[in-house]
Amino acid sequence: MFSTRKLTLLAMLTALAAVGRIYANVLFPFLPNMQPMTSVIIICSLLLGPIAGIIIAVLSTLLSNMLLGMGIWTVWQMLAWGLIGFSFGFLGKLWKRPPLIPMTIASILTGYLYGFLISVPNVFIMEHFLAYYIAGLSFDTLHAIGNGIFFFILYPVLSRLFEKWIPAERKRTTSV
Repeated sequence: MFSTRKLTLLAMLTALAAVGRIYANVLFPFLPNMQPMTSVIIICSLLLGPIAGIIIAVLSTLLSNMLLGMGIWTVWQMLAWGLIGFSFGFLGKLWKRPPLIPMTIASILTGYLYGFLISVPNVFIMEHFLAYYIAGLSFDTLHAIGNGIFFFILYPVLSRLFEKWIPAERKRTTSV
């Protein structure tokens, strides 16, 4: 299913997402939720497909939560980021090269989607869910802003790097 080359790439991208999340929390604690993990998942999903996006989402969540704290929320984080990876993976199949500005806007909106998906389990355990969700909108807004900034910076760089890798991978799989 995956070549050694693609598995290596997925491992490096997983490490990039996890380390970016960990160091953003360590170096910028005054900016909660402004970390590159969601943007890396989106970019990798757009360029490598939905399965790669899910793999990177699940593994980078587990890896980063080993240092940031593991709990029941880890399951919801994996589901939310996995759904984001899956969705953007299919969006990436619609375009040969996804456009920067519409994808940046979509990544900003994804910050709010992620916040909502993480909050949904609390419907069943909280008495005042709406107040809880509204109180968290400022964190979702920071996440959305961070997604837009990181996507806008990382997408051109990673897409150029992937252009060198993807044609070689396609040529190898079609010739076999």
